[in-house]
Amino acid sequence: MGAVVLLLLTANHHDLDLADIERLSVGAPEVGRQVVADGAAVNGAVVLATCNRFEVYLDADADADPGEAARAARRVIARASGTSEEDVARLMTPAVGEEAVRHLFEVASGLDSMVVGEREITGQVRRALIAAREEGLTSPLLEATLQHATRTSRQVAVATDLARAGRSVVAVALDLAGARVAHLECEREQRPWPADAHTGPVPTASWAGRRVLLVGTGSYAGASLAALRERGASDVAAWSASGRARAFAESHGVRTAPQDLAAALAAADLVVTCRGTGTPVLDLATVRAGLAARRAAGAAGPVVFVDLALRHDVDPAVADLDDVVLVDLPTVREHAPAATAGEVARARDIVSDGIRALADDTAERQMDDAVVALRTRVADAVAAELDRLPAEGSVSAEKAAQALRRLAARLVHEPTVRARAAGREGR
Repeated sequence: MGAVVLLLLTANHHDLDLADIERLSVGAPEVGRQVVADGAAVNGAVVLATCNRFEVYLDADADADPGEAARAARRVIARASGTSEEDVARLMTPAVGEEAVRHLFEVASGLDSMVVGEREITGQVRRALIAAREEGLTSPLLEATLQHATRTSRQVAVATDLARAGRSVVAVALDLAGARVAHLECEREQRPWPADAHTGPVPTASWAGRRVLLVGTGSYAGASLAALRERGASDVAAWSASGRARAFAESHGVRTAPQDLAAALAAADLVVTCRGTGTPVLDLATVRAGLAARRAAGAAGPVVFVDLALRHDVDPAVADLDDVVLVDLPTVREHAPAATAGEVARARDIVSDGIRALADDTAERQMDDAVVALRTRVADAVAAELDRLPAEGSVSAEKAAQALRRLAARLVHEPTVRARAAGREGR
């Protein structure tokens, strides 16, 4: 693959507020294209933007200064997000070479997730690669590295209990919301929700018999619907501002909600949002109107909002309204369950094996040009000897032996010369 190196810039949930990640990820769809266009030392780019991470993977020329590629990427991110270059440099951590490769493998395997072991991230990595490929932004290095990472993630899922023990972000959010509703409905509990209510694993909630409104029809909506059904929800309606709700509802076996969002809220006990367009679709006025219509229809109990968008779909002020429970990504991060140390150690061993396999494959690929040259040289030598033989008639054993000896001499000549030169140079 030549003199190239994997370069990473990452902003993720480990050490940043989600608001900072949200700010950086504005304009994410344009970043890869602009980095490749603007950076002379960049051969390809893959951008991974999720609800709690924003990462740019670059194929950078190792013969050039990798730092220049990083600076070019930061300039593009600054322009796309409206953030100063100084803030981008402060918020996005760089990694190069093996460190960047290991980070990618751990991300794809769910080891670096807010909820360790969650499986959504594998699909997000795969879709990021496909998106870059469709735009012509990938390279042999990026293709090989990301494909090895996703294959390794599947091995982690099969060989460990992380995927079974760990729950997705939406699953944790639904279980937290269920625990809060149970707390409110318990007549013996009249205290405010305690900040340390879940120091251990959150029990799986049941949403059977609850009316659910799913706001948004993007790729995360399918994962949300699967988690809802695992928890007994069967009465689900889909709503979309873009008009895609009907097609989503038909393909996923759910109802289409009224286009009037307040009317759709009036018929819901649980609202799950996963749009992330940057503007709250559920503002105070809409939610108040929906709550009023719900009470007028005689519905009782709180309305639960699960906001899975990095850029809030639900105005945070909604949490202050009566009969409302709001669970958002900061809440999920605070109460995400921890994975067992043993399963994490097993997963890390599999990741290390995957990285070694990638290194072996890369080393082999670096010999492709030499292998092609060798085969070409052998084919040329064989053709030259065949030309010296009679075109028709039989060939004597003596002439055949002479031809084979000449062929052998030609094949070993150049390797012999190069081996002796290497010996003289101490190589």
